[in-house]
Amino acid sequence: MFGHGNSRTRLKTDRELSRRVRDVVPDRIFNALLERPDSDCTDQCLCHNVTRKRVAELVKQFSDGTTAKTNAVYVLECQMKSVTQKIVREELRLQNNVSWIYDAQEHERLIYVGVSTAVPSRLRKHALGNGSGANFTQMFPPIRLLSIQWFEREVDAYRAEEITADILREVTHDGIYVSQPG
Repeated sequence: MFGHGNSRTRLKTDRELSRRVRDVVPDRIFNALLERPDSDCTDQCLCHNVTRKRVAELVKQFSDGTTAKTNAVYVLECQMKSVTQKIVREELRLQNNVSWIYDAQEHERLIYVGVSTAVPSRLRKHALGNGSGANFTQMFPPIRLLSIQWFEREVDAYRAEEITADILREVTHDGIYVSQPG
């Protein structure tokens, strides 16, 4: 009896979030992935020139003009590189098996889905690769920003991060690996 109201509310919220993500993210990602860069670095590259101003300009492309929404789910395309489990464990100081490294390397393209309340700062951390980004982006550095979706509530953004990764896994082909840390 206890908690049933909360589960119904969460179910309704999940359906709304899922619809909202499905309405925007898959098309945005497909369109971005179809535009294979002519070179390693594009206008939207996160490999070089990751100044605060430059990253803010990239984020602004996905802004709806409101300042009330600070919680966001972002999607990055990451650079493929070959590394061993031993190197990953040593560089990231991990004790456990990191089988995700081999799973990722079996794919042609890599996508990372993250969430943040301070998107420009978080993207810079991923791009700089100095140990303050996620484990995945430490091993596979981001090369470009594919999407940002904004939310008023932090709890909605965290749930939408999971939903976004699930939807992208569902709708992308086998050559794309989707990483989501949550």
